Amino acid sequence: MKHFVLFVTVVFIGLSLALLNRTNQGGDLAAVPILRVFGYSTFTGRWGPGPLLKASFEKNCKCKVEFIEGSDSGILLQRLRIEGESLGADLVIGLDQFDLSKAMSEQKWRNLSLGKLDTYEAVRPAFSGAYFVPYDWGQLSFIARKEGSSHFPSKLDELLLPEYRKKLALQDPRTSSTGKQFLFWVLDAKGEVQGFKYIEALMEQAHSFSPSWSTAYGLFTSKQAAMTFSYVTTPLYQEIEEKKKEYLSLKFEEAMPVQIEFMGIPDFCRNCELASQFVNFLLSSEGQKIIMEKNYMFPVVKGILEKSPFAAILPAKNLQKFKVPPTSEVERVLKRWTDIRRNTLN
Repeated sequence: MKHFVLFVTVVFIGLSLALLNRTNQGGDLAAVPILRVFGYSTFTGRWGPGPLLKASFEKNCKCKVEFIEGSDSGILLQRLRIEGESLGADLVIGLDQFDLSKAMSEQKWRNLSLGKLDTYEAVRPAFSGAYFVPYDWGQLSFIARKEGSSHFPSKLDELLLPEYRKKLALQDPRTSSTGKQFLFWVLDAKGEVQGFKYIEALMEQAHSFSPSWSTAYGLFTSKQAAMTFSYVTTPLYQEIEEKKKEYLSLKFEEAMPVQIEFMGIPDFCRNCELASQFVNFLLSSEGQKIIMEKNYMFPVVKGILEKSPFAAILPAKNLQKFKVPPTSEVERVLKRWTDIRRNTLN
């Protein structure tokens, strides 16, 4: 009987210690802060820079990084407005220059504190704002196959040649940031009056207006279209990731469009200091290298691009100047495009 009582006592003590230990572990886990980052799916997903950035940052931050995905920047802003505060959004990654005015009108943002940075001239004006900071940028153009043609367009007007009728895989500017880039590139190059006449003529040249870059690009790679509008780094991606060397980006006489991607900290952030640390990490040499190699965009900080395969595709000198269109202007232009599109379908 005494042995039985002793056995029960030992078991009880053991279980109590195990429960206490488990409770302490749970308390330690609960004490670890979680940095919640809103980002678009190709950035945060398995093949994007997000997982590597997360792993590297977590080594030193004594925190956990959690990504909340949106398919593109438009969806990011919508989710941020509806559920950002309840989900505890600390940082938003993936806005471009067409999103900034809308983002400012819909949310309050925190001032960003940055270290000294040596940036490229093309993106330097984008660092002038107090609430959003760029972390990468890209030049856009048309992507074609090397084989099958001895002549490629070198100016916008040549896209209207009969040989390209129904051959261009384009993006819908109402839902795609690259589609918006193309539309405003045309208007910037030709002026609004001639630009919209050009857009009207281009409707006959489009194979389709896809809701996203990835859909349009898929039509191109499956050979349903002869060209698509994409990033000049796209052929490099195909060469490195897919071992294909059949694509090239075209050079145009018009000043080439530039997309700059930004990050910002919402005013309702919970782990605001961690968000600021993550911003500065993304602008560090390590962060910039990961973003360049996994997002296939140009770094904003000097000293990274020059030591990589990206150096062979240095951006063109004739780039568009950076500007942030007001939301009202973007909406007006998109409505005009919608009217033209609707008339061509009727």
